[in-house]
Amino acid sequence: MSKKVGCHCGGKSGCKLCGGAGRYEYQPGPLGWMPFTCPTCEGKRRLAEPGEQPVACFTCRGTGRVDPADPPSSGWVDVIRKAFFGAT
Repeated sequence: MSKKVGCHCGGKSGCKLCGGAGRYEYQPGPLGWMPFTCPTCEGKRRLAEPGEQPVACFTCRGTGRVDPADPPSSGWVDVIRKAFFGAT
């Protein structure tokens, strides 16, 4: 069963994971919620336009991998819920 997971890009239109929607579909595999290579930076951790300084990727936060088990928090109630019950 696939789930909608929040994206760390904040709804940026350049995100190749969610397309700017802020959420993407994820289907947990047999091993559960596994990290995967970031489609926006292709695992390179930085985004560089020709003639500009490279900046950290906004989709994976500069790690090169997206962890669907670590979605962004949607407020202080969500932070407390995750602290007590874990990410769902």
